[in-house]
Amino acid sequence: MRKFLSYAMLLALASVGFVACEPKEEINDEQYADRTYGNEAVASCEELINQLNAATEKILKSRLTEAQEAGLQAAVKNDVEKVIVPTYTRLADAALKLQQALGDLSAKEIKQSDIDAACNAFKEARAWWEKSEAFLGGAASDFDIDPTIDSWPLNRDMLLSYFKSGTYSDEALEDASILGFHALEFVLFREGKNRTVAEFQTNDTYKGFTAVPAAEELKYAQAVAKELVIRCCQLQVSWELTPDAKRLDAVAKAGLEYQTKNGQSFGWNMMNAGAAGSTFSSLADAIQQLLNDDEGSCAAIADEVGSGKIGNPFGSGYIFYVESPYSYNSITDFQNNIRSIENVWYGSTDGSKSPAKSSLHQWFKDNDSVTGEKVEKAISNAISKIGAMPYPFVKYVSTIWNKSFEDDKVVDIE
Repeated sequence: MRKFLSYAMLLALASVGFVACEPKEEINDEQYADRTYGNEAVASCEELINQLNAATEKILKSRLTEAQEAGLQAAVKNDVEKVIVPTYTRLADAALKLQQALGDLSAKEIKQSDIDAACNAFKEARAWWEKSEAFLGGAASDFDIDPTIDSWPLNRDMLLSYFKSGTYSDEALEDASILGFHALEFVLFREGKNRTVAEFQTNDTYKGFTAVPAAEELKYAQAVAKELVIRCCQLQVSWELTPDAKRLDAVAKAGLEYQTKNGQSFGWNMMNAGAAGSTFSSLADAIQQLLNDDEGSCAAIADEVGSGKIGNPFGSGYIFYVESPYSYNSITDFQNNIRSIENVWYGSTDGSKSPAKSSLHQWFKDNDSVTGEKVEKAISNAISKIGAMPYPFVKYVSTIWNKSFEDDKVVDIE
């Protein structure tokens, strides 16, 4: 069952002690109507899934020597220490910068430099979050952090009703579809641009929201940003072997969980797969969780990008399902999801630019270079094909289907 904080609790939360941009090359109208780009992006994700599954099968079906098993254990340990923990730490750092930029300033007090700083921090936090989606298995899923901070599409009807009610009740904040990154995105960005101070000093101009004072939206964003911070800190301390004391204290005071059911950190739990106290019965289980588990793995996020994030709007015409439509950050989000796979594979937050000595990349290079090279080619190809889609993605799919994002009704997708 999902747990969400009331508006009053959000406001009471105390502060806890590179901006990615989408390509903006000139694109002609014919490219927006060309389905080739979307088809190739989806196909590249499918190929990546196939290669990740093949690599996993190679490991699981091989009779590993002691040296090979030790190499895999070292790669898992390195992924925890050099990929997962640093990614979540930088995510929490960026979320805190976002919250501090907004502060508790009123619409009359806030400056354009504050808004711009918040927008920059939002994109930085967004990048690190998207680069974490290959390892959502663990705290992000166990503690409902993923749905709480990254549910989409934003339920604009519910958000509008929330503002019209004039009251901030617990009931109004029980649905994650008006929380997290995408609620913040709606308040901070429009048509790919940072909103201006002048906009926050009058009513909103977005369709259907013209009766809503933007100052109220700012107050809402400030509350949501505080929860984003505490949830990102929860991710960080859940994976750290020695949790950051200040952030752990904030998480504990908020009454949030941060350990496995066996009372260990998620980092220790994965690094000690197969040992007493770990929820992973074997090293093979940990490898599968990283590479191709049904949920929270490299293959799982490749599938979500291809069949969901791109496939639902592009292939099925569900334009409302476009992720990050207000900041025009969609393509960057999708690419960063694939970079999360790249980082796990190469054992570094810089992916193929800085491969770790103890990594899946090195293990396959030493033991099965053909399989490893196929995975790496598929990763590179997916990033490239996704980046080749016309920018912004919301305009691309709207053109393909001749539908307006703002007018497309939100429906349940099975």
